[in-house]
Amino acid sequence: MAMKYKSSDSRKVPAQPPQWNQFLICSVCENEFNRTDRCPISLGCGHTVCRGCLGDLKHPQCQFDQNSITCDISDLPVNSALLLLVPEEESHKGSVEMRGVSQKGKENFHPGNIAQCVKLYDKSKKHIEELALLLRPNKGNELSRPMQRKLVALINCQLVEEEGRKRALRAGRALGERSATELILLHQNPTTLSASLWAAVRARGCQFLGPAMQE
Repeated sequence: MAMKYKSSDSRKVPAQPPQWNQFLICSVCENEFNRTDRCPISLGCGHTVCRGCLGDLKHPQCQFDQNSITCDISDLPVNSALLLLVPEEESHKGSVEMRGVSQKGKENFHPGNIAQCVKLYDKSKKHIEELALLLRPNKGNELSRPMQRKLVALINCQLVEEEGRKRALRAGRALGERSATELILLHQNPTTLSASLWAAVRARGCQFLGPAMQE
């Protein structure tokens, strides 16, 4: 069955972005990211597109949810966390210039303490890059599917725009809560866990389990 498309600025855009586990694919052209002309660049709304598709935009907004891009497109940094997961071709090693926040990009930070904001930005970016390595298939870490999904949401956050920073805070909190839940489940006695689960169900009037409990 042919894929349905909606109208866009300069090219056909898929009606839906890729699934969450296809995080190394551009949301617009559906090509895999690389380290040259298709570097991953995340938007404040959480969608990530390649450099080529971003340059084709006629209006500063996401092509999926129409959220505005509040800074100059040229000031949006490459998503370094995702780039760590992109296979490095021998001919393209070192071809990506990883730069910090541009002068215009700094205008999105708190005007009273830009220097401190830049330090926090760099530190946050480094921590997200370290977490992103857990998604490497050869890393040997068996992350659960819910953990993978929440981690993907975090590494697709863009920290230059305020909306992206808010999204990163929510994603980080969700990841932390899920980590705590899985630690409890790991060390909980199965019999006690089952009894506690059914007690919680009865307390809610035997309603259907919510998404959090299903996970």
